[in-house]
Amino acid sequence: MSPSARPTHAPPMPSHVGLAWELTTVTGWGVYGTHVLRHLAVRGAPAPILLKQPARFTPDPLDAALFAPYLAQQQKLLAMVSRGGKITPADLGFPVLKTLLPGFRPVTAGRVFFGKPDIGVIFFENTRIDRAAVAESKKYARIVAGSTWNRDVMVGQGVDHVELVLQGIDPVLFHPMPRRPFRPGTFTLFSGGKLEARKGQDLVLAAFKRFHARHPDSVLITAWQNAWPELAADIAHRGHVHGVPEQRPDGTLAIEAWAVANGLPQGSVLDMGWVAHKDMPRILAACDAAVFPSRNESGTNLPAMECMAMGLPVVVSANTGHLDLIGPDGTPPRVFPLRHQRPVAPTKPGWGTDGWGESSVDELDAVLEVLYTDRQATRERGDNAAAFMQTLTWEHQVDALAEVVAQAAADFSPR
Repeated sequence: MSPSARPTHAPPMPSHVGLAWELTTVTGWGVYGTHVLRHLAVRGAPAPILLKQPARFTPDPLDAALFAPYLAQQQKLLAMVSRGGKITPADLGFPVLKTLLPGFRPVTAGRVFFGKPDIGVIFFENTRIDRAAVAESKKYARIVAGSTWNRDVMVGQGVDHVELVLQGIDPVLFHPMPRRPFRPGTFTLFSGGKLEARKGQDLVLAAFKRFHARHPDSVLITAWQNAWPELAADIAHRGHVHGVPEQRPDGTLAIEAWAVANGLPQGSVLDMGWVAHKDMPRILAACDAAVFPSRNESGTNLPAMECMAMGLPVVVSANTGHLDLIGPDGTPPRVFPLRHQRPVAPTKPGWGTDGWGESSVDELDAVLEVLYTDRQATRERGDNAAAFMQTLTWEHQVDALAEVVAQAAADFSPR
C-alpha cells in the first residue's frame, strides 16, 4: 500500500483499541489524544482503553464524566503491571496506538503495554533517520505521520509502512464568531507555540517591533509558554533578539518583560500564560490576525489550524508541515504564506534540517502591513481558511486514524 493510500472498503474495527497516549489540555499531543479518546468513546465501537495517566488535564464537566471510566480503568491497568515495586510488561490482545519519540521509540506506557498490533503516531523535526531507527520502525504495523512533509521524509529514508493522517480542529470551539476586542481601537495579532527557535518567535518579535513603531495602536498577544524552558535558550542565537525570558518562581517565562528588554513598549505584548484549550476561542476572538513564521513544523501546527477555523487571516512560513495548510497552486488562497525561505543549518550534532526554512523579517513586516491596511483581502482569506478547516474536523480525522487501525489489525499476523 502506498504511504497515503486508504482502503476503498475499510475492514471492521477491532472491539478494543489501546491508547498509550497522554491526555493534557495545554499541549498539541495532549489535545490530539483527548480528541482521539473522545471520538472513539462516542462512536460506539471500538471501546478505547487508556494506557497512560493524564497530566495537567482540566476537561470540561461533560468530558470529565465521559472520561471518568477510562481514567479509573487506567489506574487498574497500572496496578496490574506494577507489582512488588516493579513494572511488568503486558501483552494485550487488541491494537495499541502509541505516541513515538524521535527514533520511533515509544513513550512510557508504550514501553509497558504491547498490542496486536502496535501502531505508532509520530511528529519529528530531525530529518536524519539512521539504520537503527528504520529497524525500530519495523516493530509497528503502521507509522502514522502528522504531515505530508514528515511522511515524505520517512518514506525517502526507508520507512515503508507510513500512513498520512493530519490533525484536526474542534468546530464546536473553533469557528467564525463575532470579534470581541479586549481594548477598543487596537489592531491585535496573535502568535502561539512553545517558545523556541524552531517556532520562530524571535522573527515575530523582530517584525512586530518595526510594525508597532509605525502602528502604535497594535498589540501582540502571545501564548508562548514552554513546559521545558531550557529549550528556549536557542532562540537568542539567531540574531533577531537579545537574551531569553527569565523564569519566574512558578516556572512560567516572563515573556512581556523579555519583549520590553528587546525594545518594545510596555503593554504592546501581552502573554496569556498557560491557557486551557477550551479557553482559546475567547482569546482568538479578540484578535485581528495570527502569525506563525516557524522554521519547522513537524505536523500542521494545531494553533495555526485553530486560528484558520476561526476565520482569522493567518500568516505561515512556507516550509515543512505548513505546506499542508498553504495547499497546492490553483486553490483559493487561505493563508498568507511567507515564501522567502532560507536553509537552516543544524545546531545539534547528527541532525538534519532538510526542508526547514528561515523566514524573512522584511517579508513578515510587509505582510503585517497588508493585514493592517487591506482588511477586505484579509477577510477573504480568513473565510477561505474557515471553509477549508471544516474538512479537517477531529471527528473526520479520528475516523481516518480508525481506518488505519482497522486495516493494520486486519493485516496483522502474529509472529
